[in-house]
Amino acid sequence: MPMSHCRQKKAAQLASGAMALLGILGMSTPSALADEPASLDVTGEISVVVGSVDGELKSDANAALQATTSTVFANGLELGAAASLRADADMGVRRPAAGRYSSLLSGGSRGFGPEGADVFLEGAYLFARGGFGSLHVGRDQGVASRLSVTSPTIFRAVGVNDWRTDLTGLNDVHTINDFSGQSTKVSYMPPAGFLGGVIGQLQLGVSYAPELSACGEDACVPFSGLALDNEGLLVSADQAWEDVLETALYYQNTVDIGNNPLDFGLSASYVSAEDNGATLSNIGSMIDPLFGDYQAYAFGLNLSYGNLTFGGSLKSTNAGLNEDRDEDYLAFDAGVTYEAGEWNFMLGYGAADAERDAALLVGPDDLSAFSPLGLNRQTQTAQAGVSYVFNHGVTLGAAAQIVDSEKSDALGGAENAAAIVFESSIKF
Repeated sequence: MPMSHCRQKKAAQLASGAMALLGILGMSTPSALADEPASLDVTGEISVVVGSVDGELKSDANAALQATTSTVFANGLELGAAASLRADADMGVRRPAAGRYSSLLSGGSRGFGPEGADVFLEGAYLFARGGFGSLHVGRDQGVASRLSVTSPTIFRAVGVNDWRTDLTGLNDVHTINDFSGQSTKVSYMPPAGFLGGVIGQLQLGVSYAPELSACGEDACVPFSGLALDNEGLLVSADQAWEDVLETALYYQNTVDIGNNPLDFGLSASYVSAEDNGATLSNIGSMIDPLFGDYQAYAFGLNLSYGNLTFGGSLKSTNAGLNEDRDEDYLAFDAGVTYEAGEWNFMLGYGAADAERDAALLVGPDDLSAFSPLGLNRQTQTAQAGVSYVFNHGVTLGAAAQIVDSEKSDALGGAENAAAIVFESSIKF
């Protein structure tokens, strides 16, 4: 059976099995509903960023909207559905596998929508929640992303990690383990604190996606010019993965120190995916040995004492490259925030090392003479900012950001940028 048919069959089996399970849960409930009828909850956020990058004026806007409807039965079982819409001009069709500039390949898609559109349906899934925990089926983020912890920040879009807006265009610090993106998957999490809370609140989770779509064209390449063929064109990738498995945990506890409690939360996750054996369409199996199974792990820790919160996170991955070549990507971030009434302050730092990650093939007209060329990139980002919270969740903030990107001549040489940005955001 062809590989594509196998993947389609696997995805169909996953969907039918999950739907059957949801159906069993629904049929096992009494027909009488709880006191409240079906509910509809709409949440969202909007951020607008303007700033000066080395004297050049730039701007960006992002928005997200999610609608969730659910029904709670008399026995406590909740069945529902959710859909989310996002407007984001910076997000590519595919999510990067490691950092945004570090890898030729990328993970799951951002969602449904035309490839060139800035507005797309980011997620659509069914869920069930009850005494057994929670079950999600459909286009949704995986548990490794859902349970992640990174350095604290006071901004919605601008930061040293997990940014929605990057006016400098150079940031490459990415510590969230979100390789599966919004791919179709099933996720399960047992009830939080299911061990009775004796050791604190512990949340576990597991997600499974049968396959990640082949990228096609140049959608797998997050940075133009990473690899050239004999005609000087960007090498297109048909790489894809299957059996994407992710496990994650989040642990929270409180320790009394003096007059104030010390709250801390930590996360850990691991993601793996099997290479399906696809090759690069332009030059075929000659460079297929560059690629292999994907694996990544990430850790995060936040500590909060009084009005002060500090913490950080780390991520390491082979970016889907052949493990025999020992390519990898390592990134970490750290930061601190301080809340003084409506005023908030922050300092953040992030660094990423993709020194061996982007070993691509660049060569002359004779393809047999192609040889590996290491395309190194090391990035550092520092940010300081202040914000003020108005009524109704409106926040206005300003930040200064410095980015330094050390990379080989094959990627254009070293770059750095300094930016002053202003962000206005609302969350509802």
